[in-house]
Amino acid sequence: MRICRMVPLVVALGMISLTACGGGSSGSAGGGGPAGRSVAASATAAVDSPTGARASVQCAAQVQTLRLAAISTFGDVARAGAAAMRSAHPGLTVDIVADAPDYPSLAEQIRADRAAGRGVDVAIAELDELPRLTRELGAQPLSARSLRASYDQRLLGLGTVGGRLVGIPAQVTSLALVYNQDALAQAGVDPRSLSSTDGVLAAAERIRSAGHGIQAIDLPTGQGRGQWLLAALASSRGTPIQDAAGRPALTTPAAREAAAFLAKAGGYGPQTANATDALLRFGLRRQTAMLAMSVGSLVGALEFVAGSGARGFRVGATPFPTLPGGTDHPVALGSALSVLATDRCQREMATELIVTLLSPDVVAAGARVASTIPVDTAAVGQLDAFYARYPQLRPFLGLAGALVRPPAWGGSRGAQEAAALSAQVARLLGGADPGRTLTAAQAEAEDLTK
Repeated sequence: MRICRMVPLVVALGMISLTACGGGSSGSAGGGGPAGRSVAASATAAVDSPTGARASVQCAAQVQTLRLAAISTFGDVARAGAAAMRSAHPGLTVDIVADAPDYPSLAEQIRADRAAGRGVDVAIAELDELPRLTRELGAQPLSARSLRASYDQRLLGLGTVGGRLVGIPAQVTSLALVYNQDALAQAGVDPRSLSSTDGVLAAAERIRSAGHGIQAIDLPTGQGRGQWLLAALASSRGTPIQDAAGRPALTTPAAREAAAFLAKAGGYGPQTANATDALLRFGLRRQTAMLAMSVGSLVGALEFVAGSGARGFRVGATPFPTLPGGTDHPVALGSALSVLATDRCQREMATELIVTLLSPDVVAAGARVASTIPVDTAAVGQLDAFYARYPQLRPFLGLAGALVRPPAWGGSRGAQEAAALSAQVARLLGGADPGRTLTAAQAEAEDLTK
């Protein structure tokens, strides 16, 4: 991933587009078990080799070319992996197709290439795209034993579909609540109180009462982010917004409580749809005190604020709040690496390429650029200086074992559901009645996913 460190605004806005899209694409219903369920497991498990799988000598000699398909922002990572594979296997050609702007476009590109006789061995997909990748493009089963011993296997549940591991999470992010620490201090708010929605609302009231002319909270809903907000809140009570069969579950008590919070939060001022505008309001104009954003956008936002000169301020961050009495079970977003090759030797070499792309050095480099949650435990050890520079990221390191799957909507029009639900969340933030809005959202979701 290539991000220009010299232009912090570009960093922040680019990473928002990359990592905070709120699960806007669709998947096949019933894909990987209930979305919103915890995928916690042991960080390490039995593996065949501490350094990960290597193709057999026979297959390494037989395979002359590997083809990897990725979105454009993954290009630098892909090229680094390709260079390492060529070093390990002189004479091997690794073709990289990394010009698709987003994951749906990438899937269409893979289909077109197949029709033209150009197969793909390894593909990267959004976590909520894995069911569709499996159903329509034939993602192959993978084994956790092929990974490095240092890979954080608590994340593997995010890559399962129908009980089978079909994607190895490569970049993982969750939802954060970022705040202007100076504004909170002026209002007498302890940042530790922001762990629950009750604490956030109490803080918002204090900020409004302080009379400094700053809006308390901004919760962007565009590009599917509204769905992410609702899903994160409901999941904190252990109740996802999608049931075990992949059907929408938008009128549960947890969803209703989440909707009530969103309606109250929206009462503190106009909420932003576009994440870019939200960052400008927060970091440049100092118009908002608290902002929801992706963890993957956080370093860019911190650098943006730090580069604002006299208008800069102290920035804090915490995992997105839970409903009262809830626990941290953040909805994960991000991407996974899948094998599409069906030939045995191509699969072996493709698996080795995935292991190479997930080396601790590559994972650590990606975390420095995108502030994603490292998927490799050895990579975390390489990031001490990074986390010393950005201590705001440390609270998110402990979330790996608590992350839950994002919704993966099926049906012929399931791809529209994230945007439709986000529009309903925007109505909540605009003052719509929570009960009636969720009832309408449930009916709309049932129609789109049937």
